[in-house]
Amino acid sequence: MSQELSVDQRVMLLASPDEERLTYFIEQVNVSNEVWSLSNDQGFVMVETDEGDCVMVWPDAEFAAQWAVDDWDDCEPVSIDLDTFKSTWLPSLITDEVSIAVFPNIEDEGKLLSAVTLTEKLQK
Repeated sequence: MSQELSVDQRVMLLASPDEERLTYFIEQVNVSNEVWSLSNDQGFVMVETDEGDCVMVWPDAEFAAQWAVDDWDDCEPVSIDLDTFKSTWLPSLITDEVSIAVFPNIEDEGKLLSAVTLTEKLQK
């Protein structure tokens, strides 16, 4: 089970550099065996970046829910089993050349990784 964070710990984590949030993400999804994203009746949320399309993922539902506002107020956090994420999602994202924004904070800052790189990091 992933660790419960206090409000102060969550705020500090969101203010942390991308690399620290990435490390936290990897640790937590390996413990919880879940990856979280946002979805609505049209599917999972994708955003455009300078590098192309990307999918966003978070270590828990609460962090993901913070993004379900404004344009995405019809979205809700959805859990993806880690094994499914690794065996289905990542290979598909590699094929489609879709990047992954790992644990973005509310200032739109997140570690943008290729699916190949995230696959490698999740194997360690």
